Amino acid sequence: MNQDMVSFVLRFVREEGDDGQQVRWRGVIKHVQSDRTADFARFSDALEFMQNHVTETIRQSFSESDAPPTPENIFAETARLWGEMAPRYTDIMLQSMEVWLDQGRRVGETFAESLAQWNAAAQQSNQVQQGQMIAIIERLTAQIETLTHKVDELEGRLRDE
Repeated sequence: MNQDMVSFVLRFVREEGDDGQQVRWRGVIKHVQSDRTADFARFSDALEFMQNHVTETIRQSFSESDAPPTPENIFAETARLWGEMAPRYTDIMLQSMEVWLDQGRRVGETFAESLAQWNAAAQQSNQVQQGQMIAIIERLTAQIETLTHKVDELEGRLRDE
């Protein structure tokens, strides 16, 4: 397996909590050249996955070159690669956090808009229902008054007889 590059795709997935459980994030990392994937809950697991693939690629590159694949050579090359990547790691993490914060803000805004729409619809529905209830109460009140008047008439007739 001759490779001139080592590439990874990171995907972060937000899992909704069930029954009031806390929302959590999990990740999936893919080594592009081998198509191997791994799930992770801690970023250190993703780094370990990357380190294993980088080390294997370095080991293979030494087997194809004139330099002997000694542990020192492999370690030196690995350290050089990680040294190049480490300064960018902070930027990558900060950019990821900014994306997460932006997504969280958008979710919050969407939730607030949905809540406002629901509240407006509930108020309109309540006003309609209140109007209907008042009409029913007024009809029942009129019927009770009619029945009370008839009962009073009947009682009056019974007393007269």
